[in-house]
Amino acid sequence: MLIIFFAVTVIFRLFYLQVLNDEFFIQKGLTQWLRDLPLTATRGSITDRNGVVLASSYTTYDVYVRPADTTDFEGVAKTLSSTLNEDYDEIYKKITSQNLSEIKIKSDIEKSVVEQILKNFKDGIFFTTNTERNYAYNEMLCQVLGFVGSDNAGQSGLEAFYNEYLKGIDGVSLVESDLRGDKLDDAITYYENSISGLNLTLTIDFKIQNEVEKILKQAHASTGAKAVSCIVTNPKTGEILACCSLPSYDLNNVPRNDYEQLNSLSRAGVIVDTFEPGSTFKAIVAAIAIEEGLASKNSFYYCGGYRIINGVKIRCSRRSGHGSQSLEQGLMNSCNCVFMDLIAKIGTKKFYDYLDKLGFTSTTGIDFPGETSAVLMPMPSVTAPDLARMGFGQTISITANHMMVGVGAVINGGKVVVPHFISSIKNEIGGVVYNREVTTKNAIFSEKTSKTMRELLFSVVSKGGGRYAKVEGYDIIGGKTGTAQKYENGAIAQGKYIASFIGFAPYDDPEYLVYVYVDEPVGAYYGGVVAAPIAKSVFEKIFEFESYNITNESQGESFVLPTYIGLTLTKASSELASSGLQYLVQGDGDYVTGQIPAPGTEVKENDVVLLIFE
Repeated sequence: MLIIFFAVTVIFRLFYLQVLNDEFFIQKGLTQWLRDLPLTATRGSITDRNGVVLASSYTTYDVYVRPADTTDFEGVAKTLSSTLNEDYDEIYKKITSQNLSEIKIKSDIEKSVVEQILKNFKDGIFFTTNTERNYAYNEMLCQVLGFVGSDNAGQSGLEAFYNEYLKGIDGVSLVESDLRGDKLDDAITYYENSISGLNLTLTIDFKIQNEVEKILKQAHASTGAKAVSCIVTNPKTGEILACCSLPSYDLNNVPRNDYEQLNSLSRAGVIVDTFEPGSTFKAIVAAIAIEEGLASKNSFYYCGGYRIINGVKIRCSRRSGHGSQSLEQGLMNSCNCVFMDLIAKIGTKKFYDYLDKLGFTSTTGIDFPGETSAVLMPMPSVTAPDLARMGFGQTISITANHMMVGVGAVINGGKVVVPHFISSIKNEIGGVVYNREVTTKNAIFSEKTSKTMRELLFSVVSKGGGRYAKVEGYDIIGGKTGTAQKYENGAIAQGKYIASFIGFAPYDDPEYLVYVYVDEPVGAYYGGVVAAPIAKSVFEKIFEFESYNITNESQGESFVLPTYIGLTLTKASSELASSGLQYLVQGDGDYVTGQIPAPGTEVKENDVVLLIFE
């Protein structure tokens, strides 16, 4: 019985090893009798929508010596030292004193060097291939493209998000060897060729991206801001045409030795960072009110400079008030009181329902890693003063990406469109393996509401607080300005603001949506004065590229701006009105202490002047 028992045990064990688990042990055996050298796959390229190469890979080689296959160690050392500019004694010592099957001499050499080595000496010298990443325009799109690690795998941005498509499949060179790793006589060498990665075509337009980066560099320097960002999309399709944040870094020289700096510079703030949007959010509140039948273009409101809600005094941006005004005028003047009234009519439950439909309570689905959802108060915790502040873009924190999706739905006919960076994915011979289609989540606003909102936002730019975004000769831009407070440790950070502007063109059939925000500008901080001119420069370039026809709008005669410094607000506003100029107020005080533009600047009728009080 014991003999039978042990016999059955041995048979079962053999069956387990040779039949049930044969693949595992075959692989273990292969690692012992086959010596391998890697053949790294070429990583796929990344291009803009028109084929401009943004990221590509090139092949480099690692040099090895196999002592078992070397008959002339002195000749090998001499050839390698002279060709690679390495010390002869070090190489000779390395290849003669180590008991290894192959020894790496140098990494990442170019093909021309390999060819030179092979001309002089072949015996015992072997090469493996690697791929190195190259970014054609250094800092351009650095947060969007991301970078790869030493293993050629994506670590951030689109390089990380689409890594499985880009990386390809590595190959290997295998040769039969003995226990020590020496090549066997008559050994067979096996090659498993690498498969190149797929190529990405982005929705990014290189021409627009290039100009946006130039414009932001000038703005970053002139405003002294902590950061400046801009994103340009097609509101109908969700295609991202340009995306830039400054400061940035060089993708070909990634600061890997300073983790905090790298984390700060490589963050795609427009997608992963939240902030209070300020008055740009009024466009969304107005659209909700109009859609619900709670307001119309000509609904009237009264602003006395503040509202008292449940005993809490909440001020308008204009302390003296705007008086009686329509919804159109309320948007043009960016009156907080109008939007406190509107959101009170909408109510917390309905407002949060719209935020959910707009996608603010979740992520937008953009093809990018680390996307953040909006930061909202739990609905049961929202008080009447909290809701009032949400009406003008406070007590709510969202990303620029969410803002683009929300305002996009307001102006594109009411549809929530998923934003995206990828247009298509192709193989190495140009065959398309994936085409990105427009993805629509919800239809929230009617075309009628959307048309009304486009007209209202057009008024903001043509004759309201967004005047500085207007491009001379092109009466086709709509938009909204915003100025938001910043918070630190749960309290308002004094003197720190985010100035923003979101605009679109042509206003009757939008093809471009531009969002600019400036984090902590020095000096002037109003969105209409700081961010709107940046957006204007972006629109100018877009109109130039798209050859839009100039309108017949009368530009009016220019005149020299006088000084208003030392005047009261009443006196200054009276003089501005008589000159046909608009104005904004920054700060508190009895007398004007500064103005933008400066006295002596040439201006035209309906231009905006910032009056500074300290």
